[in-house]
Amino acid sequence: MFWFFYNSLFHLIYLLMLPHFLLRMRRRGGYRRDFGERLFRLSEEKQAALSEGRRMWVHAVSVGELGVGLAFMKEWRRRHPEVRFLVTVNTSTAHALAAEKLPKQDVLLYPPVDSPWVIRKVLKTVEVEALVLVETEMWPNLLRGLDQKRIPVMLLNGRISDRSFGRLEKIRWMTRRLYRLVSLYAMQSEQDAERATELGASKDRVQVLHSAKYDVAEREEEEEEKRRTRLVSSGFLNGDSLILLGSSTWPGEEKVLLEMAVRLQKDHTRIRLILVPRHFERRQDLLAEADTMGIRLACWSTATDEELGQADALLVDTTGELKHFTGFADRVFIGKSLFRSEGQNPLEAANAGKWIVTGMGMDNFPQVMQDLRQANAISQVRDVEELESELIQSLRQVDAADGRGERARALVERRKGSISRSADALEDLLAS
Repeated sequence: MFWFFYNSLFHLIYLLMLPHFLLRMRRRGGYRRDFGERLFRLSEEKQAALSEGRRMWVHAVSVGELGVGLAFMKEWRRRHPEVRFLVTVNTSTAHALAAEKLPKQDVLLYPPVDSPWVIRKVLKTVEVEALVLVETEMWPNLLRGLDQKRIPVMLLNGRISDRSFGRLEKIRWMTRRLYRLVSLYAMQSEQDAERATELGASKDRVQVLHSAKYDVAEREEEEEEKRRTRLVSSGFLNGDSLILLGSSTWPGEEKVLLEMAVRLQKDHTRIRLILVPRHFERRQDLLAEADTMGIRLACWSTATDEELGQADALLVDTTGELKHFTGFADRVFIGKSLFRSEGQNPLEAANAGKWIVTGMGMDNFPQVMQDLRQANAISQVRDVEELESELIQSLRQVDAADGRGERARALVERRKGSISRSADALEDLLAS
């Protein structure tokens, strides 16, 4: 009865949401070309590759989860060089990044629709060794099909936010069936572990291995230097510049930072603003917005050196560039946190030893934010006025700002190791 109800409801909702999905894909450049993969209609090349033998399946929703997935794959490949992966991601941005990072023996797909007919086709075609789900996403028919074939499933870097827990508590009749289908929960915190068991996970399957985001924070200093050198040679930066970075910004935050930079430059002429929006496909909207403000905004992907030298601010509109610009920034604002509650990952900036400020909306990283606050390595502001005040204070008290960045870097170093512990746990599970 449960499965009949779930599948009827799922297919109805999916059909109703289909126009929204198609519009969203079109607006963001999307993945229309590969939409058939969601029904597991594959190219001959991918079909042939998947028939070559067993694969470890790693599923990540978007770019943040993909970073954790890639770190886990690197560690697993170090231990098992012969491994081949099937990687699935939900978003076009993550797909582009994964396509760049994955070796040719791995197969990259968009995830199959959680329809029993599609899932049966997937598991009939692919010999899956184990499924590694990164952080949150669990699909009932997929988990049921894997359980029937006795294929283990690990939730890597698992977390259950306050909002998600509140919603899931209302459907415990469903989660009690679903959560028992996961073989291993590698959770970020004690609270996450407790919530997993309350929702139906067996206690003996739940471990607290802490946040894998600390392991993902890696720098590529050679790539950082290439970008900084170009900005210096073009005249956008000089040896005295102080860089304010808008990291993974969301609509409304870019305008705030542009206006703020203009005001601050009157007394602090060294300030240079670099914006890295969460979705670079918004470039035309941002260019138009800056134009109405009388601000010359240069696009990293197209600007000549002359245009960079004349620009008031820089818009980074290419995939996978955030960490390279974070590495030589001086002040970092973490986006999607000022007007929304889903603030982005602050650990890239922390690992680079940067002064970091966020809005109050950091619900997706409760344990990380608690760690950073306890280390006095971050500040949160309630509104635009507080944000500007914090920035001004950091410009006046440079030593204190630098000290906060060093505390952030030290915290990241102390917290690393979750990926290795998770790999140990999965090896034990497979051995048993």
